[in-house]
Amino acid sequence: MYATALPHGVLITICKRWRLFMTVLLGTVLLGAGYLTFATKKYESAAELVVTFGRWSAPEVERGPATELTPSDRREIVLAHAAILHSHDLARATVEAFGIPAIYPDIAADPPARGTAMDAAVTRLLDDLAAEVGNQDNIITLSLRHPDKEMAPKLVRKLIDLYVGRQTQIYHNPHEGFLAGEVRQASDELAKAQQTLETFKDQWRISSFDKEVEDLLAQRSELDTSLHAARATLAQAQERKRGLEKLMTKVPEKLPETASGEKYRALDEAQSRLLELRMKRSQMLATYNPDGPAMAALKAGIATAEKEVATRRVDLEKRSTNAPNSVYQTLQTDYLRTSADVESNAQPVQVLTGQIATLDERLTELRRNRGRFNDLVREYQIAEEAYRSLSMQHANARVKGNLNSERISPAAVLSEPTQPYRTVRPRGLATMIACLIGGAILATIAVLLREARDDRFTTAEQVVFLLDLPVLASFERQPHRPPLQLLAYGDSA
Repeated sequence: MYATALPHGVLITICKRWRLFMTVLLGTVLLGAGYLTFATKKYESAAELVVTFGRWSAPEVERGPATELTPSDRREIVLAHAAILHSHDLARATVEAFGIPAIYPDIAADPPARGTAMDAAVTRLLDDLAAEVGNQDNIITLSLRHPDKEMAPKLVRKLIDLYVGRQTQIYHNPHEGFLAGEVRQASDELAKAQQTLETFKDQWRISSFDKEVEDLLAQRSELDTSLHAARATLAQAQERKRGLEKLMTKVPEKLPETASGEKYRALDEAQSRLLELRMKRSQMLATYNPDGPAMAALKAGIATAEKEVATRRVDLEKRSTNAPNSVYQTLQTDYLRTSADVESNAQPVQVLTGQIATLDERLTELRRNRGRFNDLVREYQIAEEAYRSLSMQHANARVKGNLNSERISPAAVLSEPTQPYRTVRPRGLATMIACLIGGAILATIAVLLREARDDRFTTAEQVVFLLDLPVLASFERQPHRPPLQLLAYGDSA
């Protein structure tokens, strides 16, 4: 359960769980003590070397005026000397000079399962060896840590002797004249290969082969997509045109006018009179003689009415006209538009087909010449790599010649290897202080984590702080400090 105030709460928590705190602290201290007890003690022997430049390196020989080196050049040379001192070959030669049993008897007694004993010995020697260079000086500090304080200065001395001998091999005659001739020949070969490649590019209009092929394939993909879309649009227009043609053959171009208005009133009236006369005849047959004069007059009237209806009908048929069919006109309009769409969509298909054919022809041309182009590029790259390699070798040879002309001698021993009298690893006081501080931090963290997982109330302050309730009484031990006013936040008293 968390306390009210952090510092005071942490102290209360530590006091409450002092056993856990002391257990973690003492465990950390015991681990540090065990490390100091069982760790291999190492002694350090150090020597200093100074790298000289110009006429100060060999004052007894006069070789003309010396060229002053820049500070960056000097530092690079000093760093190169330090790298030589820390090289694998020098370490191996040192181990071979003394033997593995004399330097590392534990490796000789128990060789590693992977690799050889020599590799393990050289690796350990390089790990314990340090060649440090200051920020602004030309002094190299060579230090070596070793369990045997008598063997440490001997190893440092041997490393320095081997380093001095290695200088003669590194700064020997670099054969500048031979390399200069090779560089000129490589330059001629490079120029010839470059000229052949440029001529081939100009002949086939190639700027960047892979880039051009990639661009052409991308263009062809876009054109192919557009061609498929244009063909689909054209097929739809043609299918729509054929459908309209079929419909136009089935729909009549003109339609007769429909009967409506005053135009058919006379016919309707004649038909009404005829109908009335026929009904009257039916009624009179029930009471009159069919051959009587009344029936004869009615029959004559019916005949006259029928003639009038026939005459009106013939007259209307002669006067009727055919009106244009609006459906047919709409179909005809759609047909004209569709025909125009077919013609307009056919042109993009032809254009896109021609463009794709041109791209295919260019791609075929590039594929046909790809082998020759790759051969020329490969020859150019080989010539360029050879020229670059020989130029670098020639430049290195000139640098080495300049170093010789500048009379850069091997680093001189400024301070002989020291005889160690006390161990440098492990550091007892620093280790114990680190264990105490780290143990206290770990113990505090462990106590706080343990307290965080405990959901019980142990102090009155926790009740007030977390529940916002006043505490009337508690049975806890009274602290040696003025009592706090245990009031809830909501209480105004």
